[in-house]
Amino acid sequence: MDSSGQSLYLHEWPEGLEWVNCEAPPRLSDLRGKVIILICFNGSSVLCQQQLEELRELQNHYHDGVALVGIHTPKYSHETRNEAVLKAINRMFIRFPVANDREYAAWRSFSIPAWPCATLIDCDGQIIASYAGYGRADEITARVENLLDRAGLSDQRNYEPVPGARKPEPRKALSFPSRIIATRSQLYLSDSGSNKIYELNFDGVVSRVFGTGNAGLWDARGSEAGFNNPQGLAYGAEMLYVADCGNHSIRRIRLVNGEVETVCGTGKLAPATDKDFGLPKETPLASPLDVAVHQERLFIAAAGFQQVLELDMGRDRLRVFAGNGRADLADGSGGFASFAEPCGLSVARDTLFVADSGNSALRAIRIADTRVQTLLGLGPFDYGDVDGNATLARLQHPMAVFADGARGLIWICDTYNSKIKVYSLAKGEVKTLNLKYGLNEPRGICVANNAVWIANTGAHEVLRLDLKTGRLSRLPVGEGGE
Repeated sequence: MDSSGQSLYLHEWPEGLEWVNCEAPPRLSDLRGKVIILICFNGSSVLCQQQLEELRELQNHYHDGVALVGIHTPKYSHETRNEAVLKAINRMFIRFPVANDREYAAWRSFSIPAWPCATLIDCDGQIIASYAGYGRADEITARVENLLDRAGLSDQRNYEPVPGARKPEPRKALSFPSRIIATRSQLYLSDSGSNKIYELNFDGVVSRVFGTGNAGLWDARGSEAGFNNPQGLAYGAEMLYVADCGNHSIRRIRLVNGEVETVCGTGKLAPATDKDFGLPKETPLASPLDVAVHQERLFIAAAGFQQVLELDMGRDRLRVFAGNGRADLADGSGGFASFAEPCGLSVARDTLFVADSGNSALRAIRIADTRVQTLLGLGPFDYGDVDGNATLARLQHPMAVFADGARGLIWICDTYNSKIKVYSLAKGEVKTLNLKYGLNEPRGICVANNAVWIANTGAHEVLRLDLKTGRLSRLPVGEGGE
């Protein structure tokens, strides 16, 4: 109901919506008799991805009575483009109709308070209630059950299947490769869309594959193991650590024999209010996006917690390393600091560098005393594409960093500007690399073997920038077979 107590009905979609993964908007007449869950979300928001995960489970359970419809509202200028929205929903495996609400028409029409938000519309088209935030699946499920029961008693249920909506990515050897790291002789690549980890040489020849390709959580050897949307990678002591984001877990691959094991997380998304840390394997996580190794410590970018965690691998203990859990930008020691969806980690000079994507910021944490310092960035809604002195420079949703201690540089994937930038630790300045190549949402970067290796995620490819010649080339990963 609105403020006057009048019931509100959805008779037509608000004007100005652009449907990006279907040729025409879903016909409301075809959805009568079903409970519509109108999902207002943002593709860059980890919290939105977590709500989507909960609602997918609900739809699977009530597949003959529930229809999901997505309304994507932009935070960044990059997200106003239909092409960027389509990339986001394909990366998130969304298979229901999604509209780009670039002018916030639906946001205003439905009085959306924030994203993520799920608005329920009953079988008659009446707008019933809105639920902001993730962790409200039980409330939503109870209300959906009640609405479907009422519709069934009045013989209003529509049991016809709801057609899916999809405009797939071009078929390529890789699918949304996310992170890349290097050892002395090997590269390791997380291919998030195929749920695989590749081991390859510097010419792109694949020697081993970890993961079946099917999304799941199975500890096994090599290609028999299961991953789900693997993201960040870290190497230490002949072990490869994986931020297995879709499984909300940290995995470890013993490179000697290829055995994959779970070292942290339960495989379930942590409840929105649960921040108790116990034994690592018994502690649920929320969307870990990167990992970094320093001696016997594994640092975890827990984007869903807005925190950086520390796993003491010697004592098998998990704790909060930095961040108070509030989505904000604030410096200070340990729990006095704030982050907004930290997504990328890299260690150099006893400092942990953080791509604080929700703040469009570069942060540094002194490992000795957990002191957090902002090197670049001003806050969640202060973003842009500006080089120069750090006080003036701006990024747009950076997703990965590589700390190059030898050169005194931090290499940055400025993801939503589709650029690679470098931050000079000595000068406090930012510069964009002039690559003369069209990057598309890069999300992974490392430096090794006299080259910069780039996971050009949106284009489903890996690039090699020769540091001696400046030549940029595409690495033929997986082409011609694995």
